[in-house]
Amino acid sequence: MNNDDWELFKKTVNPLKNRRKISIQTKNKPTNVNKTEKKEDLELIDIVISKDWGNLEKNILKKIQKGKIKIASTLDLHGSNLKDSKKLVFDFINNNYDQQNRLLLLITGKGKREFIDDQWKGRGKLKNQIPLWLNSLALSQKIIWFDHAPAEKGGEGAFLIYLKKLQNKFS
Repeated sequence: MNNDDWELFKKTVNPLKNRRKISIQTKNKPTNVNKTEKKEDLELIDIVISKDWGNLEKNILKKIQKGKIKIASTLDLHGSNLKDSKKLVFDFINNNYDQQNRLLLLITGKGKREFIDDQWKGRGKLKNQIPLWLNSLALSQKIIWFDHAPAEKGGEGAFLIYLKKLQNKFS
């Protein structure tokens, strides 16, 4: 394409009517992280805003089930108490969100096992508390969906979590 062709092209092109801002995502980690702000956010983990575990688009769910979307990071909470686990889960979600990891595996274990109605059932404090934390004010803005993991990844003793994309705001 020579200069004359370019000039002719510019004359024939009409500008877009609705100009939208385009945000460009970068892989840089945020540098303005205030530690006191993070501590206050951790306190918000006790305020549950919903009992809903979120909805995920069917195509994405199928890709997760078929293994086409790989688990980016895993946190195993075996042996952790509730207080330590709360901080670990909070940091795990926030760090992976900042690193733009989307699919996470959170292993809680099935808890104390009891034989009820001809089958073994787990009744773990941690297993029951995780959905409340993930639906809290502190974390729910970063999570699209979560559910129990498939049997080969831990079943009722683990959770798959799908995070939102990191939204960079340019001024």
